[in-house]
Formats: sequence, C-alpha cells, structure tokens
Amino acid sequence: MQRIASQTIWRVSLLFLSLLPSFALAGNSAPDDYLAGKPLVLEVRYCECKATKTDSEPSDLLPSFLKESSLLKVSVSSEEKGFASSSGLSIGYEFKPVTGSPKQFQFNYAGNYTTSNGNSAGNGELLLIKGQWVILFGSRHESETGSQHRNVAMRLAKPGGS
Repeated sequence: MQRIASQTIWRVSLLFLSLLPSFALAGNSAPDDYLAGKPLVLEVRYCECKATKTDSEPSDLLPSFLKESSLLKVSVSSEEKGFASSSGLSIGYEFKPVTGSPKQFQFNYAGNYTTSNGNSAGNGELLLIKGQWVILFGSRHESETGSQHRNVAMRLAKPGGS
C-alpha cells in the first residue's frame, strides 16, 4: 500500500514538473516591454550611407538614412553613464540633465563604427535636446566608384519615439 501511495505521489510530482515550463513561458515578454522600465530611450542609428544633405541642419536626417540605417535602442534614466554595442558599433556615453531645462542634457560620448570598408570614430561633449537627432560622427571618402559615407546619429527620446 505504501508503495502505491509513493508511486502516486511520484507521478503527480512528475506531472507538476512537466507543466511548470508551460507556466513559466506563458508570461514571456517581448524585448520592447523592458523599455518601459526607464523614462528615456537612447536611439543610435548607423549606416554606410549619407545622413544629411550638404546644406541642411545636422538634425534633419535624410529619409533614406532613417530607412537604411541600423538602429540600436538603449533604455536609460535621465542621468546615466553606460556602454552599448552592436555589430560594428560601440559607444560609451554619459548624460546629465541641464538644470532648469527638462528637455536639455549635457552629453559626453566616445564611439567607434567599423565596417568592411573602414572605420569612423568620434568623441565629444554636446548639448542634447530631447527628441532631436544629432550626428555624432561619420566620414566621407571619395573614390573611383564615388562617395563612400559612414554616419552615426542619435537622439534621446521617450519610449515609443519622440
């Protein structure tokens, strides 16, 4: 009798353990669900393409750049120091809000963008306005086949854009 009870408990335990992964997977989140954890998103776009027209403002990115570029998003707080990396791109950053101006941030960075055609790097300190794109660094080389561009742009936005 004790052996039958022991086997029953063992089978019930086995059934429970086999169902446990289903319960654990039922609540899985998407990557974007984690963006809501912090109030801002650092969006970094990079591409071997032209980012702006020659005579335009640095914040006026070409639609072709926005379409063709790769996008790296990092969920951040309003005052943060960090590092982000993706295929070919690495960037260290630090930003702090400007006192009395909720949409402006002091931004320090050092970055490197490497492609099969070369390397672009930059570092600096600038004033960011939340939601506005800024070209961090890039390069343009003339060759027999035409102009070759590499550009890195970023903005600080609310999760979901703007």
